[in-house]
Amino acid sequence: MTEVRIFVRHDGAGWKIAASEHEIHPATGPRPYTRREDAIADALFAARMIRAIGDDALVFVENNDGMRLVPEDTVMVWLKH
Repeated sequence: MTEVRIFVRHDGAGWKIAASEHEIHPATGPRPYTRREDAIADALFAARMIRAIGDDALVFVENNDGMRLVPEDTVMVWLKH
């Protein structure tokens, strides 16, 4: 089983999702999200799809104090909305 780590980070222009903590390329990557919540929601969706194919996935989000794991109970909050 593979563990995929998904990172939601701010690159100065907006929020981006990357599969590696250092894999954000502002000039060549997709247009950044303007809202942090939208980027987190899409990262959580991607993690659910990865889990559905049998691999493990963790989502981390950049905060003022560094990268933090998005807890699984947050996934349930996103599913309710």
